Amino acid sequence: MVMITALTILPINVISQSGEIIIESDLTWTEDTTISQNIRVLNGGTLTLSNAEFVVEQDVNIFVDGTSNLIVNNSEIDSLEPPGGLVGFGYCDEANRSGVWIDWPISDSVSITLVSISPSSFDFVTAYFNEGQENVSEEMAGDRYTLEIQGGGSDGIWIDLVGPNCYPPSISTISVKRTNGGDFDCQYCSMPTNAADYVHRNMMVHGSHGFTITSEGSFIANNSLIFGGGVSSTGMISISNSVLDRVGPIILNNDSDIYLGDGVFFSNSTDDHDVRGGVASNINWSGGATGTGGLTDMWEKRLSGQSLTFDASFVTYEIVGMHKYPKYTNFSNEEGVSFIDGGRERVVEIAWSEDNTWEEERIWREEAILFITDFRTAWNPEDSGIGDYGGGQLEMNWDQNIRITNGIPRVEWLSIVALDVDGEQLSNADDYGTVSLGDSVDVEAVLYNTGTAAASMAINCQEGNTGVTAQISPSFPNTVIGPGEQKTIAFKWRSSVIGIDTLNCSILTPIQLVDEFAFGGGDASTNPVNWVEQVSSSDGSGMVPLLIALLISASIGGYVLFSSYNKDEQD
Repeated sequence: MVMITALTILPINVISQSGEIIIESDLTWTEDTTISQNIRVLNGGTLTLSNAEFVVEQDVNIFVDGTSNLIVNNSEIDSLEPPGGLVGFGYCDEANRSGVWIDWPISDSVSITLVSISPSSFDFVTAYFNEGQENVSEEMAGDRYTLEIQGGGSDGIWIDLVGPNCYPPSISTISVKRTNGGDFDCQYCSMPTNAADYVHRNMMVHGSHGFTITSEGSFIANNSLIFGGGVSSTGMISISNSVLDRVGPIILNNDSDIYLGDGVFFSNSTDDHDVRGGVASNINWSGGATGTGGLTDMWEKRLSGQSLTFDASFVTYEIVGMHKYPKYTNFSNEEGVSFIDGGRERVVEIAWSEDNTWEEERIWREEAILFITDFRTAWNPEDSGIGDYGGGQLEMNWDQNIRITNGIPRVEWLSIVALDVDGEQLSNADDYGTVSLGDSVDVEAVLYNTGTAAASMAINCQEGNTGVTAQISPSFPNTVIGPGEQKTIAFKWRSSVIGIDTLNCSILTPIQLVDEFAFGGGDASTNPVNWVEQVSSSDGSGMVPLLIALLISASIGGYVLFSSYNKDEQD
């Protein structure tokens, strides 16, 4: 790749400040140029790179804001320092081993020196190659290792590498020379060179991109080559008839779009896919676009930070059907929230490589199922006969947060009434019914479960005037109320305080709930009751027996006095 450097003269509609080139209008560059400064296309500007080669120095960023455009037409954008290492995919089987091709079509013995990518090494890595007509394996060690092979093949030598326990091997640089030839002085000798510059199989390029294109607006490329630079977008990308070498994966924001038209060729992506998007990214990959292939898939969609929200803490669940996880188990925290896999990013869609032979469908999409394994509260203890809350199982979607609302009770008040002896409301408006202290009054509480699960629940009551615990029987009136059911709880209330009072009752909700009203609940008060002092009679009919008793007592007393008087006279 030829690098051409030209003196760049900035037009009058370009501002250079703070080491950056600012473009805020329409501008076309047609000269071969080395770009050493960051470029920012802002405020509706358009930068067009046309019919030229642009060499971009290390760490340069070309930024396009949401109102602006970058157009690359019939041009090359080359990184001065592209990613250059190689890393395997982690397969051990012979068909998928990681390998590099050493061009050595001569019979001289060859020394091939491989240097690993720090901090990894070749410890316990096995190299496989042909020596003459024999298949040979050799165990490697250290961060630099030289293979000495007696003679080459008809064209060259494949060096296949397998890491311990299928761990992916890595190569930073490769050098090739005659075993006894001294310096790198032969036609096929090679000084230490980036491993990615060698023909390779079942390995992906490793390293940081030499430059980046970050677009919030529009990025369009046609009939062009982009080499060694990273591309990310929160806007729109359209690429046709272009080569993207050591560019992938193109990173898309969750809301961004990409169109890959006919004649697009990916190669040497730095991960196992060419495009990476969010769950809502629109990826339009035409039939005429070609991916890196092999073990590199066309695209992945990823989801990060997904959480489940329960009404209670320490709810345990299990998920099956996620990528790379046959089964995942976790529980909700004290706030009722559980981040799936700790909120880490996970793959939810894969468009398999065009060379895929191991999957039936071209596109795999996650179809995970959530199973509630333990959702117990005071309203559904083990011995209640009521199952776990949460609805049993749920087909998960890709929403950022999934709130579990199935299989949950919700108990609310309909009424609570103090009754007279005929079962009617004891008082109405300002006409307060009267009850003597020491007597009790019947109370009926009517509850309704609007939820989708049963509840074994109770209520508690206080006196309205004082707020102290009321004298009710039973002490905690309770019932089991099914979903959609209405239940009446009957109990008695007595008071020891004279005056007009109400009974204020509360639904007792489980302490496991994050929000005490998540299952309903709340307070309700009865109609007023006038409590009065108890008396023995309410009229004068009780005086007759009293007068009779007094008369009898007086007669007896008079007789005794009279007898005593006669006895004294006789004496």
